[in-house]
Amino acid sequence: FMQKEIFEQPQAIRDTLESRITKDKVLVSAFGYKANEIFNKIKQVQIIACGTSYNASLVAKYWLEDIAKISCNVEVASEYRYRHPIILDDTLFVTISQSGETADTLEALKTAKKINKKIKTLCISNSAESSITRNSDLTFLTHAGPEIGVASTKAFTSQLVALALLTCSIGSVKKTINEAQEKRIVNGLKRLPELVNKA
Repeated sequence: FMQKEIFEQPQAIRDTLESRITKDKVLVSAFGYKANEIFNKIKQVQIIACGTSYNASLVAKYWLEDIAKISCNVEVASEYRYRHPIILDDTLFVTISQSGETADTLEALKTAKKINKKIKTLCISNSAESSITRNSDLTFLTHAGPEIGVASTKAFTSQLVALALLTCSIGSVKKTINEAQEKRIVNGLKRLPELVNKA
């Protein structure tokens, strides 16, 4: 199954990008109809995840701060839920979970919403009918399909694509990236499935 899913990565990336980009832009609406308004108001991003999703989050921290010029913190859900974090109103609280049922991530999300009812939440998941998607203001589905192999492959790469789209969307709304930069990123994402296929 792991080998099968490694070879499914190009299609998983295509499916994640499907209807989310135009010729040279990322569609902010891919994150939900309120995404533009929410992204415009946020001043920082807090990402919570476990395991492979946490590793994808660490990559996104570099992108969000370097490209979108927005502060980003990443924390393991199992650590986050057992402390008393301070969450500012202008935070976008992002949870990442392939299944959308990761217990620690779900509990961290519930905890954050109890601590500060004003925060906006976004989940990146592969499962439409999950507990985490139901508890989030915005949802981005990766459409990677079932992943049976224990070592994550296509779920990980499709999460990275989703996070690249998020970085572009926030940067575009906040005008921290220009049209030329966005076009370069979109062109790179379009080339990605074929490059992964070659690799």
